[in-house]
Amino acid sequence: MKLSNTCFALAFLGMMAVAPGCKDFYDVNVNPLSPTSATLAQVLPVTQVTMAENLGDNVGGLSQYTMSLMQQLYNTRNIGNFQQTSGSFSGEWGGLYSGMLVNNELVITQGTAEKRWDYVGIAQLQKAYVFSQIVDLWGDVPYSEALQGAVNDAPHFDKDADIYNGTGSIQGLFALIDEGIANLDKPTTGTVGAADLIYGGSPDKWKRFGRTLKLKLYNQIRKTNSNAVVQSQVTPLLSSQLMEEGGDFQIVYNSSVTPDNRNPGYAQDYSANPENRIGRYFYEGMVTLNDPRVPYYFYNQIAKGSTTTQQDYISPLDPRFVTVRPGSSGAFTSSASTAAVQTVQGLYPIGGKYDDGLGNKVSSAAGKGKASAPQRLLTYYSRKFTEAELQLTVFNNSAAAATALEAGVRAAFKKVNVVAAADASPIIPDTASAANPAPNIRSYVTAMLARYNAAPTVEDKLEVIMYEKYVASFGYGVDVYTDFRRTHHPKIRVSSQVANVSLGLLPDDGSTVGSGVFPRRLYYPTYDLLLNPNAPRTQKDPSTPIFWER
Repeated sequence: MKLSNTCFALAFLGMMAVAPGCKDFYDVNVNPLSPTSATLAQVLPVTQVTMAENLGDNVGGLSQYTMSLMQQLYNTRNIGNFQQTSGSFSGEWGGLYSGMLVNNELVITQGTAEKRWDYVGIAQLQKAYVFSQIVDLWGDVPYSEALQGAVNDAPHFDKDADIYNGTGSIQGLFALIDEGIANLDKPTTGTVGAADLIYGGSPDKWKRFGRTLKLKLYNQIRKTNSNAVVQSQVTPLLSSQLMEEGGDFQIVYNSSVTPDNRNPGYAQDYSANPENRIGRYFYEGMVTLNDPRVPYYFYNQIAKGSTTTQQDYISPLDPRFVTVRPGSSGAFTSSASTAAVQTVQGLYPIGGKYDDGLGNKVSSAAGKGKASAPQRLLTYYSRKFTEAELQLTVFNNSAAAATALEAGVRAAFKKVNVVAAADASPIIPDTASAANPAPNIRSYVTAMLARYNAAPTVEDKLEVIMYEKYVASFGYGVDVYTDFRRTHHPKIRVSSQVANVSLGLLPDDGSTVGSGVFPRRLYYPTYDLLLNPNAPRTQKDPSTPIFWER
């Protein structure tokens, strides 16, 4: 990747600056670009980097918020304790609309005028993906009237179901995907090449992504249709050319500092004041299952054989694991008291450090990683977990679901090993040996399939599938949060004030206090609602589900 971070790219192109917390939709929906201001090859990479940063696992990305909601992380912004305000997500909302979608729309309009159908098709698939994520988080949002610049700077908020499915006046996401794939089949002049940071301009990989995205979205709304309808929708896709292993939809980073091409989630956690703590139950659940990915997912600043005291939570399963519990009433919850000892995100999510057991503070040279792990958005293993869910719940085929589940778990391990090999860290062995008795892939898969086969009901089997997807998806919290609201699996532990067993929210050990409710949607930025006369006048109750939740 030869592009610096989003702010540098936007400044270089002289386009716009998206400052978290200060851009509102009414203001940013005026397109500041003109077709003569930049070439398609300049604008496309800006859309991709901005998409990854605003959705991803970093201080300004929605994945850190949603991983906190799902108890994988806990940070000082308190979203993991279910406190959201009208300003909680204004930066990400503005970043997606003004930093990504406005520029992406320029690629579509300018590409159409120039008959560069490869650029148009790519941008249409990106638009469908980003809007699907926005709808899954907020519900009704500006869509059909958005991105029109001064022609309409006060767009109506379309219904969430209409954005997915379309109406007479609204092109839905499925139709948009089909149009994008069709445009990729048209003859075009030149090649996209390196301007495409995701697939290098490969029409085949983009079309595979588009079909996989359709499969994902049909699964997302499966509860709104009968099984027969869903079967008719997904059967042609399951036999088509979908995303392959090695063809993940992601942005690749490297260790370059000047320009700064590092994984943006790395900077804050590998500093003197790490942003994120790790969820207690998430870590201990993986340790209990002897999951070989633990040293790749998490970095313990405390060395093996050493301990610490006076911390909010030290795990009895691993005394090197230190965290703060969301809503804890303990005395040791401040950043100052935990910074030098807390467990942080490791090599796999953000390019941090592989936990070799030697310890070292993340603020020291010995505790640094290379910051070059990719930001995953939609992956091959996610596709296989989606297939497992469909086979179990829609096709009522437990055996086929098990086959897809195993493929998903193995692909998730392989993805970790790809990141580890690039870092020159040890890889997870496939089997145990006398020379290497460490936890291995085969033993984990065998035990996982035993849990699946022993599960007595469809819901119990779905719990196994969604738990494995939950763990594999660490680093991209938007889909983890969406999957949970759709299926109410895997069950997570939360403060007793927030617990709701029917929604998969089990009470924790009683040592924490929750604030608010578990949100089934995010708050709109209030500033946008005030400035746009066609926006809703009030926030929807956060306990109100998105249309696909049943």
